[in-house]
Amino acid sequence: MYSAHRILSRAVAYFPERPALIDGDVRLTYRELGGRVNRLANALRDMGLKRGDRVAILDWNSHRYAEAYYACALAGLTFMPLNSRLAAPELEYIFNDSDARAVLLSAPFLDVYQDVRSKAPSLEFSVGMGLERTPDGFHDYEEMLASASPEARPADTGVDDIIQIYYTSGTTGDPKGVCLTNGNVYWCGVDSTTTMDFRLGCVWLHSAPMFHLADALAFWAVPLVGGAQVCVHFQPDRVLELIEKERVTITSLPATLIALIANHSDTAKYDLSSLTQIMYGGSPTSLGVLQKAERMFPSDMFLHAYGITETTGIACCLQPADHDLALRPDGPHRAASCGVPSPLIDRRVVDEDGNDVGVGEIGEVLFGGPKIMKEYWRKPEITAETLRGGWYHTGDIGYLDETGHLYLVDRKKDMIISGAENVYSVEVENVLSTHPAVLEVAVIGIPHDLWGEQVHAVVVRRDGQEAVTADDILDFCRDKIAGYKIPKSLSFADGPLPTTGPGKVAKRRLRDPYWEAAERQI
Repeated sequence: MYSAHRILSRAVAYFPERPALIDGDVRLTYRELGGRVNRLANALRDMGLKRGDRVAILDWNSHRYAEAYYACALAGLTFMPLNSRLAAPELEYIFNDSDARAVLLSAPFLDVYQDVRSKAPSLEFSVGMGLERTPDGFHDYEEMLASASPEARPADTGVDDIIQIYYTSGTTGDPKGVCLTNGNVYWCGVDSTTTMDFRLGCVWLHSAPMFHLADALAFWAVPLVGGAQVCVHFQPDRVLELIEKERVTITSLPATLIALIANHSDTAKYDLSSLTQIMYGGSPTSLGVLQKAERMFPSDMFLHAYGITETTGIACCLQPADHDLALRPDGPHRAASCGVPSPLIDRRVVDEDGNDVGVGEIGEVLFGGPKIMKEYWRKPEITAETLRGGWYHTGDIGYLDETGHLYLVDRKKDMIISGAENVYSVEVENVLSTHPAVLEVAVIGIPHDLWGEQVHAVVVRRDGQEAVTADDILDFCRDKIAGYKIPKSLSFADGPLPTTGPGKVAKRRLRDPYWEAAERQI
């Protein structure tokens, strides 16, 4: 009943001639989009893929990316949007962990894919999207569509069938595949339309990467209201041009992108009056950035979303009215809040024993409801621990005020959010620790005006390795992990790193000096 593919088929039936997808010169109505999606779904099955097979994608934001989301849902395939910034070893791990059978990719990712293709034996099918020349052994995307049937043949999938896997960095060093079901995705669309300003005829700008749920939620929300989706690979000028040209009404901008636009010198020359709402989140957002942005946009346009892959997008929202109050000089400091739960999310804050805490008391944040992931791919022990008691344990520490607004104060897991990208310190430490000069290392997040946080490493060198520089160690990381995970700064400690009673590195003691003057601790 709640198969995600019904969202697009419903839009095709009710809004056939409305604009659906815009990508440069490509402009598709819902009828045209539905036809291409049908053809792609049939082509993937004709190629030999079967229900439940994993299909990965490496691409910038594009109309083909959107078509793949819908086509895999229609064909009963499990879609895997991959972070476009991953290094070859990370891609190799994901391909092998998931046993992916097919990859769709565009030209910028051809070289890195060719490097890992032979190291992932499960990969059988490679599909080139928009390539000038199709390499040997590749299928051409447009040729596949041209030769496939336009008939809609939806797979018989159920509400609990896994249709998407998003790989997130792991606290243990290995990425985890977050498994989302038909039901998760369907209710994500419904929940988003009730939380945000999705309305009949809205125009959504895909300005954040399509491999992020902060952006991908629009694939399931916009068709419900017959709106249009505009694709762009983010550049401040290009985003501003498209808002004006396509009369964009709503978009998602991580705090880093808001800061780039707020600091853009030529913003005033663009007509941005069509915008009704900007959702932001994904990393700490300073009051200063919001105040700069308010000079361009009314404060009642901003909606802060706190969401996690495991909650299929938005979990809590700080509504526009709260921003209006928070940005007044005499208003409450609610701009630091994550807001209240979205309609389809249940929320608790609990102590170490799992008991609910009172107003103002600090505890771990838990979420429940129909949007919570099914499991981590092939990680039953971690799944059981994370979903114990039927609640998703976020590892985030926070408290509730008297109105039910949630405030985050720390992270139980040592995760850094830099430019809306999740970076787990253990993953980076695993790489740094293999440098022959490194005796001890701790990776922490420190404040950054643009990125929210930046990755910082504290290193103790081995005896006799004093000549090794920070650049030497940082260069060692290149090609081993994605560029956004490589520390942007590194300092050397003269003695052993501070530890807690049990002997673990006391990262809080390393972080605190950097965060003392910050407006937000998370």
